[in-house]
Amino acid sequence: MSGREEAGAAVQRVLTACMGPAAAEQLALAQVRLAWAEVVAEARLERGPLRSRVRRVTGSTAHVEASDPMLAQELTLRGEAITWAVNERMRGRPGATIVLIGVAVSVGRAGADRSL
Repeated sequence: MSGREEAGAAVQRVLTACMGPAAAEQLALAQVRLAWAEVVAEARLERGPLRSRVRRVTGSTAHVEASDPMLAQELTLRGEAITWAVNERMRGRPGATIVLIGVAVSVGRAGADRSL
């Protein structure tokens, strides 16, 4: 086990001991969300009113909500490359235990929570 993997395991043990078993899952989801934000910002897919956010991860699929249908289509078209880039960003980060295999993109509903 590498030093980073050991650090990640230690973080998970501490979180589980202090905050319960759901804490490690929440940290892993937070790492996915952070990596997603970094990747889409670097790809310049978030400009002006265009936003996207990972809402949840199920079965190694990131469920992403986009603010606009055109952005949703672009994210879907680039899904494989974005998935790879997000996994690369998370590699070695403490608590980043999720490995994505794909994305499912939807468009946010009018009147829904717009704090993307």
